[in-house]
Amino acid sequence: MEKALSFSFQNAKRLQQIVNTVFKYGFGYILTRIGVVKFIPRIKTVDEKISTPVRVRLMLEELGPTFVKLGQILSMRPDLLPEEYIMELKKLQDEVPGVAFSYIKSLIESELGKKLEDVFDYFEEQPKAAASIAQVHRARLKSKEEVVVKVQRPDIEKIINSDLEIMFHAARLLERYVPESRLYDPVGIVEEFSEEIKNELDFLREGWNVERFRKNFKGDDSVYVPKVYWEYTTRKILVMEYIDGIKIKDIKSIEEHGFSKKELAEKGIRAVLKQVFKHGFFHADPHGGNIILTKDGRIAFIDFGIMGRLDNFYKYKLLELIQGAISKNIDRVCDVLLEIGFIEGKIDYSRLRWDVEDVIERFYGKTLKEINMSEMLPQMLRLSQKHRVKVPSNLILLIKAVITAEGLGKELYPDFDIVSTAKPYVYELIISNYSPERIIKNAGEELRKFQKAIKGIPEIINKLNDKLAEDNIKIDFEYRGLEKFAFELSKMVNRLVIGIIVSAIIVASSLIIRANVGPMIFGISAIGMLGYVLAAFFGFMILISILRTG
Repeated sequence: MEKALSFSFQNAKRLQQIVNTVFKYGFGYILTRIGVVKFIPRIKTVDEKISTPVRVRLMLEELGPTFVKLGQILSMRPDLLPEEYIMELKKLQDEVPGVAFSYIKSLIESELGKKLEDVFDYFEEQPKAAASIAQVHRARLKSKEEVVVKVQRPDIEKIINSDLEIMFHAARLLERYVPESRLYDPVGIVEEFSEEIKNELDFLREGWNVERFRKNFKGDDSVYVPKVYWEYTTRKILVMEYIDGIKIKDIKSIEEHGFSKKELAEKGIRAVLKQVFKHGFFHADPHGGNIILTKDGRIAFIDFGIMGRLDNFYKYKLLELIQGAISKNIDRVCDVLLEIGFIEGKIDYSRLRWDVEDVIERFYGKTLKEINMSEMLPQMLRLSQKHRVKVPSNLILLIKAVITAEGLGKELYPDFDIVSTAKPYVYELIISNYSPERIIKNAGEELRKFQKAIKGIPEIINKLNDKLAEDNIKIDFEYRGLEKFAFELSKMVNRLVIGIIVSAIIVASSLIIRANVGPMIFGISAIGMLGYVLAAFFGFMILISILRTG
């Protein structure tokens, strides 16, 4: 408690504002449990008839930018909060009055080391949009390019750092004095939030996100990515190409311009799925306000502050999770959940299995078109949380992105089917998962691990010998015939690798024949038949080798 008191004096003014606001909205009992209230006088609370989720939203809005951002991020976490809280937090507004132009001008000139009029031919003093962290102005460079300039608000980094310090301390007190809160890992949540909001404060990082995104979609005529003007971009200023178009959420304007809503829905979802399954680098918040339809019908993403990353391991595990749920393979779903998450404590597998079966029963028997990802995936997240399996934050960002994209697609076109749109990418992922190249690569990695383990045996023996010597225990160890064992092991591994390749060829050939990939002979894919012939040849060679050696 002395630590809590000492901390209070370091941020006394801000802490008092936070505590008073928490009391005002009827959550003083939490402060009572962690021992803070004795230092802060109580104040009058709001009408208790207002629902708790609404009071939470109003409280976060009053607490300012850091807490608004926290609420927005928590609205992406169906594994932590009930649906009614999620829906309410989605209403959090990140729009605030703009900062005086004099500050904007001063900061730009300070950051660039040049007069504003030496850089811009025209600069709109009234912000195009103003949020809690930054505001955006339209401008025109001396070179006549139309741009948008994103500028940080005054002292925002200092305010956020102060709030984060208070959040960390509150989270530690919560875990210490409210044991039931440990299930949700308050400190872990604040740590993830801290990393995310600090990334948003670095506009250089956002600029590199745009560049990577632009590179990934090079050659794709359906997606347009704005250009970054690096000579005018710093940690606090981001200058990007201005995109003239219609926000995808403006359905009325889309209809007036004669665009097909169905085609737009499919085009937008394909862009999101391509980011996830092909690039492994995706826009984490593809809502209607962050996507613009250009005049020539291309999809343009904006606001690259929060991006997600997904490696091949998680791509395939997510695919397995969905396949397991659709085919009602309970054990497969349980195994995938345990593989992708961080297990905190002991797992009751039988209980987990019952809960997984209960969730899957709600979707089993439905057609792919009838399955709603925005229902199934959040339920899987909640189930993981219940059994203390912590899902990586990037997977949560991915699920949120898919759900947001699906909702946007159905808003544009109510009969939109995300599963059918995703099929080509899923098939591509399946084929790549069982491709000879991937199987050989995986086999090589496993062999390298095995080789590394073998090389480590002498060191382990030396350490064991040292330990035995310290305990005054002596051991004599003699081995013979190791060379023969190594030779036989080498032959076994070679056969195993060839066997894996044969299996991969068979699977790949089957997929090729099923997809009717040309050229065709008697109505059958020639490439697929060639694959079967090669598989039969190598399989026969392995069989002969085994029969010869016994």
